[in-house]
Amino acid sequence: MDKKRVLTCLLVLPLLFSCGQPHRNAGAVREERRAPELLAAVPSDALAVICYDHLSEGMRLLDSTSVLHKLDLKAFKNAKMALSLCYNGSLVPVLALDAGRAEADSASAAAALLAQAATLRLHAEYIRPDAEARRRGFVVITPSDAQLTAVRRHISGYTSILDAPGFRQALSEAASSEFVIIRGGGAPERLAPKSWLKDIFPRRELTSFLGSVAEWTVLTPDGDGFDVKPVCEKDDVFFANILADFPAGECRLGTILPGGTRFVLDLPVTLPQTRKALERWQDASVNLTRYNKQLDALRDQTGKDPLKWEQEVDVREIALVHAEGGPVVLVRPAKAATDREPCENPWRGFLPALYGKAFSLADDSCTACANGWQIYGSPDAVRAFIDAMCPPGNDPVKGFRLIVLQPDKTLAWGKKGIYLKWHINQ
Repeated sequence: MDKKRVLTCLLVLPLLFSCGQPHRNAGAVREERRAPELLAAVPSDALAVICYDHLSEGMRLLDSTSVLHKLDLKAFKNAKMALSLCYNGSLVPVLALDAGRAEADSASAAAALLAQAATLRLHAEYIRPDAEARRRGFVVITPSDAQLTAVRRHISGYTSILDAPGFRQALSEAASSEFVIIRGGGAPERLAPKSWLKDIFPRRELTSFLGSVAEWTVLTPDGDGFDVKPVCEKDDVFFANILADFPAGECRLGTILPGGTRFVLDLPVTLPQTRKALERWQDASVNLTRYNKQLDALRDQTGKDPLKWEQEVDVREIALVHAEGGPVVLVRPAKAATDREPCENPWRGFLPALYGKAFSLADDSCTACANGWQIYGSPDAVRAFIDAMCPPGNDPVKGFRLIVLQPDKTLAWGKKGIYLKWHINQ
């Protein structure tokens, strides 16, 4: 699998979801595990940190174009590591690895690694053991001299990411000694590459929203994917808490989804709970007045109150789909919609106003009904989707709050929590 942007995907996809249940072994792990020693090398303002028991595994999550991949790390493949991403005018990786876990003599291996780093014009330093801090010796390597200076300052002052507000709580949610922890707030803007999902969501809106979902997001490796746990205070300003109140429902989109689909955002809807939760978030975000004005404007334009339309349709599922023919938004009513050929959409703007900008389309001028679904988009996209739909046949997926699909990955929030799966063979 291509891991060039693995960390970025780990950053953004989980942040779309709410707080899943703790891993089944999380309680026992929290009682027994102390904070990893190498977190001492992670500055308090780091945007993300990856801790793995084996360097060879953890380095797979770093962008494959990083200069750190030029290092010969075979002697340290089984060493513990902490890889942090920091911002110092640009995104800067900082690698800390346990110098006492080298395959060869640790002193000579560390010296050889420092020499390698100098040849590659990297900035590196051996940090001596500290009995007071109960810390073994380790090596720190980064492309930035300024960042190494920041690491030194933190280490000498006995400060680290552990002092960042909320980080210890996030660490307690990691279900093992191996984890990825990502900061919310402004971190998505700096972590996500400029090209990420640019043809699906406007970047500024996407990163701004993601920054408000949770304070931290924790990913714990499990099988061929990750258990995901956003962490935040109980405050409606965090969208994670809003999604937590969305009742689980059926996802039937997979029964008709065409082959070649590039992206899916699928949300089961239960009224009135979903509507009330969304309005709470609008209120907490100081957007409730704007939200109501938008609904009033649409009612005046169309002669139909979007809230009444939602109730009459009895929406049970909404999905954004980017297929080969173009993007469409689908709505599944409680009672299967009667097939109808494409025609002019009298309810333009209703779906993003009701369910958020994630469901907005550049052109929603057309609508049709097929296989029980209402379909919205441009005339060409609606026709192409209808022609490509699979006949219903597969069983619906039950007990899910939200699903995101891409060709090589699936993120789903089900009964056991949130799970991000990578399809390795893709």
